[in-house]
Amino acid sequence: MPIVQSGNTEIYYEAKGQGPALILAHGAGGNAAIWFNQIAYFSQTHQVITFDHRTFGRSPVPSEQISVQDFRDDLLAIMDDLSVAAAHIVGQSMGGFTVLRTALDAPDRVLSLTLSATSGGIVNPNPSPALKNLTSSGDNNAQGVQATMSAATKDKPALMQLYESINNFNVNFSWGHLAHLLGKDSTVQLEQLADLQPPALIIAGNEDPLFPADLLSSFIPHFRNGRIEVVANSGHSPYFEQPETFNTLLEAHINQ
Repeated sequence: MPIVQSGNTEIYYEAKGQGPALILAHGAGGNAAIWFNQIAYFSQTHQVITFDHRTFGRSPVPSEQISVQDFRDDLLAIMDDLSVAAAHIVGQSMGGFTVLRTALDAPDRVLSLTLSATSGGIVNPNPSPALKNLTSSGDNNAQGVQATMSAATKDKPALMQLYESINNFNVNFSWGHLAHLLGKDSTVQLEQLADLQPPALIIAGNEDPLFPADLLSSFIPHFRNGRIEVVANSGHSPYFEQPETFNTLLEAHINQ
């Protein structure tokens, strides 16, 4: 298994394909395996890099020992291990905190930025009730995120089961520890977005109760070069719920 040492833990990652590097950072309901639709599609033209965030899957560390800064350093350690000078970086939900922090702190390493169903840590004084409930839970199962899926996705039992099965490998994770990512040292102020050099795309689900499309749209004017696309019939996981649409939007963004 490809492993890189980063700080106090070993980070598991996978790389498939050749071409410009595309790094996919999963959310709190997943791990590297959740990106199967994107790996199959983009590895035909790109070097697709996925990884297990620390405390998830095959990157074991107690979940109380997580921070956005650690996530940033882990991503950069993977890039260094693969000799990737710069990459297109994509973050889903929690992974959005990883990639936005990386883009702000190491702009020379980022070709483009994509935030999927996430604020990325941008200041949000009025989090939705669904987000408050999720981050206060002490559980580590997938039920919280599964409840954020669209009505169309909930009508597909096999897809819901697949999501749960992938999440069940996150044996060290507790939802309550996501609060460690919401401290003042991790919050991104709106004025900081103007400093972002790479083009930014936000992909939102039209039924996402955690980070509603209206909230994510309000961030766009603060980016130097940013836009938003809203995916129909998708809740909090557009990459999983509507992969063809997600892949088309991402492909256009990284090839512009």
